[in-house]
Amino acid sequence: MSDTTADNEFVVEIDLGELDWSTPARWEESPPPAAQTPAPESASNETPAPEFESNETPAPQAVNPPPPPPPPSDLPEAAELAAESTAAPGQAARELPPAFAEIVTSRVPVNLRELISATFARLLGTLGTLAVIEDTLTQPRAVSTGPLFEDVRAQSAALLAQITEAVSGGTRLPRRVHEVLDGMRFVIGHELTKVFRQEFPGLADESRAYKRADLSRAYGLLHNCLQQTAVTLAQAFNPRVTGEQLFEDYRAKVQNSFTLYHELHSLLQRVSTAEGSSGILLKHSLVRHLEHFREETMHFLFYRDWGAFARYVDDVKHAFEAMEDFELVLHEFAQYLSTLIHHVGMREALRGVQAHAAEDAGE
Repeated sequence: MSDTTADNEFVVEIDLGELDWSTPARWEESPPPAAQTPAPESASNETPAPEFESNETPAPQAVNPPPPPPPPSDLPEAAELAAESTAAPGQAARELPPAFAEIVTSRVPVNLRELISATFARLLGTLGTLAVIEDTLTQPRAVSTGPLFEDVRAQSAALLAQITEAVSGGTRLPRRVHEVLDGMRFVIGHELTKVFRQEFPGLADESRAYKRADLSRAYGLLHNCLQQTAVTLAQAFNPRVTGEQLFEDYRAKVQNSFTLYHELHSLLQRVSTAEGSSGILLKHSLVRHLEHFREETMHFLFYRDWGAFARYVDDVKHAFEAMEDFELVLHEFAQYLSTLIHHVGMREALRGVQAHAAEDAGE
């Protein structure tokens, strides 16, 4: 499967046979679902007993007057719980940042507000922990991030358990909301597996030593996944909302994507020029530029594209050293770059700026 077939930051391509996220059991940190106690069965010919309020005094003997009603402050327990459940969604929404609170209170149906508020709260709480990791990684001294990454993993596992319960029938969901939540469950689960089990095992317990660059990469994978997930969930209820309206740091993502788009166009021009030239210096300049791009700009690509891009760079370098099939390798690389540029331009963060980037690249 091509590494560049996804056209937005939410879709993730993997071999579906490798993972099974039908239940949260893969994550030991996920709390097990509460056991449901079956309701007691009554005999079919038994007359049901009359129902009373939980604090209602049984009817007295006829010789005594009925007791006075309870004072207003002594509400029945069931009524208290009902009042709390009614107020909870609004209260939870008010505790969210204003942009998210506005979506919940004005766009989300009343019966879904508690679920969506709690989901946003868990997403934003985990992003808050990641913000602490980012700040830690910018410090000049040696850093210890294992406990923080463990918090991220535990918070994400709790989020997965909540979403799994919702999509598994615990809540009646509109079709669109069900699809978005189910997609969130898959994507978050996949990224957690990739970061904590495949790419950076021992990250949380610090049983392995990782360089600051590796820690930054792990942070970036988790941050991009959770932030884009929050944007996608918000857009399920308000399609016009953008990442920049929801997150203050989203502008940096736009700038990074714009830089990548511009640099890819520039790189494609260099490849095309070298492909039609017989000069050795121009070809050597291209190889050096590719090495620089891999070190300085490649990390702006989606992580899934890093491997394919790095392989093309190695192929170009080897063809240059051997001077065999160099033009053919450059031609294949140019086709790959054209496809990659197309998909980078379709990123949500770049809507409306592709044409401007192309003009700048042509100057």
